[in-house]
Amino acid sequence: MRRILSVTAATIAICLIATSAYAQSSNLRLRFHVPFAFSVKNKTFPAGDYEVTQPTHSVLNVRNLGNQTAGFETVAPALSQKEGDRRARVLFHRYDNEYFLAFISDGSWESSYDFQMSKEEMLLAKANPRRPVTIVSITPNGTSEVASDLTRHDAW
Repeated sequence: MRRILSVTAATIAICLIATSAYAQSSNLRLRFHVPFAFSVKNKTFPAGDYEVTQPTHSVLNVRNLGNQTAGFETVAPALSQKEGDRRARVLFHRYDNEYFLAFISDGSWESSYDFQMSKEEMLLAKANPRRPVTIVSITPNGTSEVASDLTRHDAW
């Protein structure tokens, strides 16, 4: 009887672990074309076709489909539910000719994420405090839209 209870308890524990691991993974898989080089944290990626997947709860994998280089980046859920407006998009902050990946969404609020600013981006932002940042939005088919320049306070 004791053995049956142990096996039952182990089975329940395995099911709970498998369920929580499944719940933490996401179906986020977004492909897009970026026509310029950009940085994510301390890694620079060339222009090209990219795929972003979510292997764990707060980590995204950014992978170049051409040369297969990749980087895992810690992200935070989007600050506002308004970010899930059913439009898949990728947002970059631009400082002169330097681009930094700032936000990604598959269109749902549950899969909308903000990237942490790198030290390099923070230095650029502090070096020109009155200079506006340009938000560049890339749709999955590669179309880019440049939003009007915003002050840094409005950008994040």
